[in-house]
Amino acid sequence: MRHAAAWLPVAVLVLAGCAGCGEQDEHASGTPPTTARRDSADGAAATGRIRVGLSEWTISTSSGTAPAGRVTLVVTNAGGTEHDLVVRGRSGTWETPDLDPGQQSRLTVRARAGETLRLWCSMPGHRAQGMHTTLHVTG
Repeated sequence: MRHAAAWLPVAVLVLAGCAGCGEQDEHASGTPPTTARRDSADGAAATGRIRVGLSEWTISTSSGTAPAGRVTLVVTNAGGTEHDLVVRGRSGTWETPDLDPGQQSRLTVRARAGETLRLWCSMPGHRAQGMHTTLHVTG
């Protein structure tokens, strides 16, 4: 019973982060960053949420800017072929798993004020065909 009580605050934070989402979420946390530090490990809430759409041969975002701090990217493969998303900033590099058409993943990254986050699809040839963009970090 003590173990269940210890997990309750974590479960509340996780559920609160998804309250009202109502969207398919195959890979709720994405993959951990490829840097040694795992930014989402301390359970802190994201400071912003940005939708990212992947399709042939573009990446679209719901905003051209991101707030400083923890930012959750809700990534959807809206295309007809497999895609993924890689994000690189000063704090590290993060990536989603490979997403089949229609699949969605969430990726929490750490953004620093004044930096530019670079986003791209790492599938062979996709970046060269235009699947890349940037997010400028404010505040």
